[in-house]
Amino acid sequence: ELPNLRSAGSILALAVGALFYVLTDAQFVVKGYVWVVIWFVIFCFDQLYIKHAVDTVKVKSNWGRVFYTNLWASIILLVMTISLEPTQLLTFKWSAPQVLALAISCAVGTAMSYFAFLCRAAVSATSFTVIGNVCKIITVLLNISIWDKHASPLGIGCLLVCLAAAGTYQQSPLRSKDGEAAGALLKHSDDASRANEEGDKEDAGASLCTPSA
Repeated sequence: ELPNLRSAGSILALAVGALFYVLTDAQFVVKGYVWVVIWFVIFCFDQLYIKHAVDTVKVKSNWGRVFYTNLWASIILLVMTISLEPTQLLTFKWSAPQVLALAISCAVGTAMSYFAFLCRAAVSATSFTVIGNVCKIITVLLNISIWDKHASPLGIGCLLVCLAAAGTYQQSPLRSKDGEAAGALLKHSDDASRANEEGDKEDAGASLCTPSA
């Protein structure tokens, strides 16, 4: 269903805060943000399509979604690695710290994929997007504490406005499946009644046209 006034205001505040955050960027270049717009369009389609797939494609376990998603990604990654970096596979020397870092990365990535699909199944696409953006606060804090290339205090304030707006967002009520089923049943009942009425009229007309003995 459509969002209420509170949710609409939250989304508007998110958009305004993000706009002012971009304007305070020291490296702001219009050409660069063209790619951001392209990414945003693809991202919106991605969120809606994955939500549609989660709701319509039935699986025995949530692990099925995780398995197939990472399987396709692994195949694409393998093909790209063999075609673009074949020498890297032959000359790279593995060490214990590198293997450990790779194993931890795979474990964390699998856990993120599992809980992300659980969250997608539980909430709407918009709510999942808001939750995902709020989680970026850890990334922003790490950026501020480690590197010097980050937004100004005004930009950080705009970012905090975005986070506060995300915290006030309220998911719109989902369409009731019972209501949709009842509507489909009512439509089917009306169609059946209309067909019966037409059949009765045809029978009556046939009986009038038939001569009596």
